Amino acid sequence: MNYYFKSAIAGSFLLSTLAVNAQNLSRKIPADALAVATIKGSNLTQLMSVTEFNQSFFGKKLLGELIKEQQADFQGIEDFGFNLSSDFYYYNQSNDSVSYNCFLFPVKDASKIDLFFSKRGKKFTLKDQVRSYFNIDSTEMVHWNGEMLLSVIPTEKTAYFNRPEVRERFGLSKIDQISLSPVAATDSTVVMEAASATEVVAEQEEIVIPEPVKKKHLIPTKNRPKKSKLKGKKAVAKKYKKKPAAKKVIAAQEETVEMDTAIDMIAIDSAYTENDELGDNSFFYDIKLKKGVLAKWTAKMSDDFFAGQGQGQGQGSILSNADFTKSVDHNAEATIWISGVEKLSNAYLPLDYFKGVNFMGGYGTANAKLFLEDQSIKMSSAMTFSDDMGSVLRKVHQRKLNKKFLKYVNEDQMIGYMAYAMDTKAYLQEYPKLISKIYGSVYADEIGMATDLFSLLLDEEAIAKVIKGDGIFIFNGLSQKEVSYKSYDYNEDNFETTEVMKTKKETLPDFLMMISTEDTRLIDKLIAYGVKKEVVKNNNSYYEISIPKSPMALYFTIKDGVIFLSTNGKEMQQIVNNTFQAKLNAKHKKALMGNNYAAYFSPKKLAGKIPAEELGKLAKVEKTNKTLNAMGDIYIRSFPMKANTFSAEISMDLPTGHKNALEYLLSITEDLQK
Repeated sequence: MNYYFKSAIAGSFLLSTLAVNAQNLSRKIPADALAVATIKGSNLTQLMSVTEFNQSFFGKKLLGELIKEQQADFQGIEDFGFNLSSDFYYYNQSNDSVSYNCFLFPVKDASKIDLFFSKRGKKFTLKDQVRSYFNIDSTEMVHWNGEMLLSVIPTEKTAYFNRPEVRERFGLSKIDQISLSPVAATDSTVVMEAASATEVVAEQEEIVIPEPVKKKHLIPTKNRPKKSKLKGKKAVAKKYKKKPAAKKVIAAQEETVEMDTAIDMIAIDSAYTENDELGDNSFFYDIKLKKGVLAKWTAKMSDDFFAGQGQGQGQGSILSNADFTKSVDHNAEATIWISGVEKLSNAYLPLDYFKGVNFMGGYGTANAKLFLEDQSIKMSSAMTFSDDMGSVLRKVHQRKLNKKFLKYVNEDQMIGYMAYAMDTKAYLQEYPKLISKIYGSVYADEIGMATDLFSLLLDEEAIAKVIKGDGIFIFNGLSQKEVSYKSYDYNEDNFETTEVMKTKKETLPDFLMMISTEDTRLIDKLIAYGVKKEVVKNNNSYYEISIPKSPMALYFTIKDGVIFLSTNGKEMQQIVNNTFQAKLNAKHKKALMGNNYAAYFSPKKLAGKIPAEELGKLAKVEKTNKTLNAMGDIYIRSFPMKANTFSAEISMDLPTGHKNALEYLLSITEDLQK
């Protein structure tokens, strides 16, 4: 009895797992995807129901725009046919010739998507339960069935299509021959392949499409390609002169036409404009040919996707990538994963101009996650590095913030702070190695001599004693100071100008900065030199820097191995007299002392402190202060490196009176719109 009971439970669990995974579309994402973005619909619908979203300001605005644009009656976002409780994806595939931007959405009701396209007057085909839509030049393709929708936007790699052998293979004009002359004759086989690239879908069963609208050709007669000069392009010219009429067939009570007619929207007239009489015919014809090639590749890629080729539970799926599966966090509302920062940069940087230069050498996988919680909005990120790069970063980040800084921080006065801690000696020693990694393969000899000279001229240990590598900047607000300046009055009677002195108000920041030091001999010499030149004023216990033509006064001193720099003379006096009142809660202490980088900003404390003159109209002042008051405290921090992984986090506390972070974001959006 117990055996059958356990078997029933196991069977129920298996069925429920299969049901949940039925629309886990990540299994369809190819293993060679460079980047994957995920939006978890189930998490969002738990934070806010579909009904609540439809009734929200943002939801009404979105639906109103869609209804207005499509001239259709959609009652809510659920009417678009997607499964809003499942995961939505974006991923990027790239090779040396093309980059595919792919959007993969879960489908709940394919008929609603059919209606959406029909209401927009967009034609699509139906074959084996897969619908296919192509835009006018077939550079954007959308395919969907009862389970999923895939939208693909291809982008050419310019460097690839600029290769001489590639241009010759596809019948493109030579770069140095693109001129105002008519389209050059090319091999007929190549032209036919590009011109009919999108005809790979000619076997489709039907197209849902309204009666085609006749368009007036914009190419002047004298500029249209002639048969005698096109040779192998006769088929293209023929389609340009006479477009086949749409054939009506009865299938599901919809009008249909042959696919080759519907897709052949990249005839020569679509590549020209009214001003082509003064333009470059070869250039526009090259664009047409490349679009045809991209369309063919994209159609093949999309067909393989729905046929299950290259994807699945095996090695072809992104699920076979351990780093991707590790990055998946079911508590995150959105996630972005990058298979390799170095790999991604190499795929998009113009390598022809940076041959051998590797700016992102040693950078590995990366991810970022968005959490919309009940009390906060949080975004975390992580990046892995190679062993060599990881070793460098661990050495540079081995220093902690100076504890003495905490004695001069008052949370009641400050609006924000930014603190960092790094080892200056380690950085100066490792910096030449980093430069060598980037440029070494191209300028090995030059880089070698430069790094040797760098190490010879600099005494890393001596510099590290002067500036140890940790510091903190505390922002205390804004203040206004009245300053005098020269102006000139113009006398219209005698056409003379008179020099006068006028005053104006300048908005200046109030801040305190602290930097750790161990050896002050060089700084002492600089101070003595400044006093001698009357640039620095000695106020006995601290110094004042005189900045020509600047209304800002700067005060500084050196005490207990700390360099203090401030815009507030009274605050500097309190520091040197040991009367400064420090106040800092445990949360700030943990952030400052436990991380190499930490920052904090309180928008509420800034509200009302920005001078009205800086914002202009009263309405703008009120709007700015309202927005600042509606925001919570913002925190940024980095975490100590674990192995070769560096991670960081930014978060914002939610003000009271909000249900959760999603509801708060929508309310902020509404306030900004209003």
